[in-house]
Amino acid sequence: MANQVTRTYVASIRNHQQVRADLDSLGFAASKLWNIARWTCDRIWDETGTIPDHGTLKAYLK
Repeated sequence: MANQVTRTYVASIRNHQQVRADLDSLGFAASKLWNIARWTCDRIWDETGTIPDHGTLKAYLK
């Protein structure tokens, strides 16, 4: 198995007034996607008795 690398970037927003609406929209979309993925994962788990892997969940969400 290949090594997995996780990078974390830290940034600050200086023009918050200009990007606030866009950030709110992206946060809302990410929250919706997370909720749909959790709901789908729970349904698959209930039907099959196993937690779906990344590929299975991705196929359902497409």
